[in-house]
Amino acid sequence: MPQRYRMPAGCDPELWSLVKPMRVKMREQELSQAQLAIRLGCDRSRVSRALSARELPPRHLILKIAEMLGADVAAAERRWARNKARIRNARARTTGGGPPPGLHTYADLLSGLRDLLSLRGVSQRELTRRDHQLSRSAVGAVLRGERSARHGMVIAIVRACGVSEEAERAWAAAWQHLGRPHQKEQHRRRREGYEYKIRTEAMSAPWT
Repeated sequence: MPQRYRMPAGCDPELWSLVKPMRVKMREQELSQAQLAIRLGCDRSRVSRALSARELPPRHLILKIAEMLGADVAAAERRWARNKARIRNARARTTGGGPPPGLHTYADLLSGLRDLLSLRGVSQRELTRRDHQLSRSAVGAVLRGERSARHGMVIAIVRACGVSEEAERAWAAAWQHLGRPHQKEQHRRRREGYEYKIRTEAMSAPWT
């Protein structure tokens, strides 16, 4: 696919799959958003938002755009319904205290935990009051990325925030996907650093 059809930065990949065929059709027809808006009888801003791949457009509008451009309307409707269900499920998880959608890195996991504490209005001091096994210094170090988050600590934090059982399972799955690989990588680096130190000391030791 040519460079001009690649997903722009900041777009949601699933929403991009919905609007990409229409943007390709517009390019082929040399049609601007302003011209498309005139044909649809609506404001250009509505067309821009609908094709931005940053928010789910109204169903009737995206299907009307697909029909106007000669795109596959049935496929557009299926993709719209899939995105609608995905976004609804993500909102349900967030409402119950689950991890936000779009966690791709260990840093995202930590950011999600900090956001959860903020949304629930729970300070680190309050965390240790609710769960006496949590150390304020250890929690702070984990949330700052100075220490690896162990599974038990992540679960203790989200439980102290009063999340639902479904949300707790979702956090556990997120840790398995992002936290465990990070922890293994940290262990590997520490082991290699220790072995390097031993080799260096051995090489620099005087001959006897």
